[in-house]
Amino acid sequence: MFKVFLVEDEMFMREGLKNIIDWEGYGFKIIGEAEDGQEALNFLIKEQVDLLLTDIKIPIINGLELIKRVKENIYPAPEIIVISGFADFEYARTALRYGVSNYLLKPVEEEELIDTLLKIKSKLKKKSINIESNTFQSEKLKEDIKNRILSNNINLYDGYYLGIIYLKDILKWLNNFPDEKIDNILQQVDYTLLNLGIKNIYYLTENEGKYFILSKEKQHFEKVLEVLINKLNFLNEIVIALSNSFNDIEDIDNAIYESLYSLNFATFYKNLGIIEYSYISNNIKDALYSKEYDKRIIEAIESEDAENQITNIINDMLDSIKTNKISFDLVKAYINYIVISISTYFNKLGFYIENEIESFSKKQFYFTNIDMVNEGLREVLINISKKLKQWNIKNNKGILLELERYIRENYNKNLTLKNVAQKHFIHPAYLGQLFKKHYGMYFNSYLQKIRIEEAKKFLKTTDMKLYEISQKVGYNDTDYFIQCFTKYCNMTPNQYRKSFNTKQ
Repeated sequence: MFKVFLVEDEMFMREGLKNIIDWEGYGFKIIGEAEDGQEALNFLIKEQVDLLLTDIKIPIINGLELIKRVKENIYPAPEIIVISGFADFEYARTALRYGVSNYLLKPVEEEELIDTLLKIKSKLKKKSINIESNTFQSEKLKEDIKNRILSNNINLYDGYYLGIIYLKDILKWLNNFPDEKIDNILQQVDYTLLNLGIKNIYYLTENEGKYFILSKEKQHFEKVLEVLINKLNFLNEIVIALSNSFNDIEDIDNAIYESLYSLNFATFYKNLGIIEYSYISNNIKDALYSKEYDKRIIEAIESEDAENQITNIINDMLDSIKTNKISFDLVKAYINYIVISISTYFNKLGFYIENEIESFSKKQFYFTNIDMVNEGLREVLINISKKLKQWNIKNNKGILLELERYIRENYNKNLTLKNVAQKHFIHPAYLGQLFKKHYGMYFNSYLQKIRIEEAKKFLKTTDMKLYEISQKVGYNDTDYFIQCFTKYCNMTPNQYRKSFNTKQ
């Protein structure tokens, strides 16, 4: 049973959430609740939970600050669902930026909550299996390396680097040569290095095809790589991943982590050769988010030249990621943030892309290098742009007819692009593009055209004063009405009325 903690300042809302579904029936149990952020944080620091549900507007520490502190101070951090009455995209963006699992608007729909819980449950199960497996393996690996260091009487005092030799596809190659073993190859490497006068490189242990070695000289690893490339020139990928220098046996945990992290980084970016942990940066996440690639991608999806623009933006984004040496964990989190931002934006327009996002999320789980991210992201975004074009063709005609009817019935009121867009649940920017594309003019020009056409009817059929006609068609300022009319008709209202009467 996964443990849930609930944060909501309104008692009736808390009770409602507790009773909205059969939590235990879905594998979750609410073990605690709080009505403010500080009380929640105090509890979460002492008690490990699997899922945190929190409102945004809560006393003392608000929901976004609570999420930030949980992410920074609690490991492993729980999965988080935000439940809020704020239908504000910026709140959602901030919450998603902190890596929350979902952002649900009040009143919470039972079906939506259950769907979110089932996805989180699947994720928690995988995480649980990985933790158990990794814990056992990492303990064994740590003991093996420690024992080899102690049995070889290696004095770490001067500072050593832990390295991992990674030879992709070496096992496939060895299957073709039953008498050949990787240990033989490493012995040959060692023998070659000894002939070159290079000593004190220690081969410690093997773990899942990764060969751990130890040396206090970085140059020694370069020589190992050089010899390996000469002897195994049929392999396409040879990597040596290094930890930072360490000088205490008790620091072996960190050294193992750093070397494994470096190896994962190398395989993700398809970097060959020697990769050092100190080479990898984790500190430029905010710089990446500040570039707002999500907004640029949304504009590209809506553009006529979507495919080229999407390709250019992705290339620019991935170049920035590679240049800044961002870890693959952060890259995956950022990509997830982008697709959720895009989904949230289009959902507001009534254009739903859940199937595309779900399909991409499944593929993303198997991404192992930057090229796969590039191909996967490009594919899903181009598919979304194609689907959007079809949706526009199908829906724009109906939307435009409805807008035209609305404007003709309400042209004498205070209409703006923003309030018309809100009235019809359309983003103002999208509505502006729609008008320009369909009518060849901006919204305000279209509105003025309708008002002037109506004013002409009054000038022709009534003897109303100009100020009366001005107000009748939606202008509060008569001078401004005359100015607009003259610009549109190339004559003043009085001239128009006179010319029409003359023709009569």
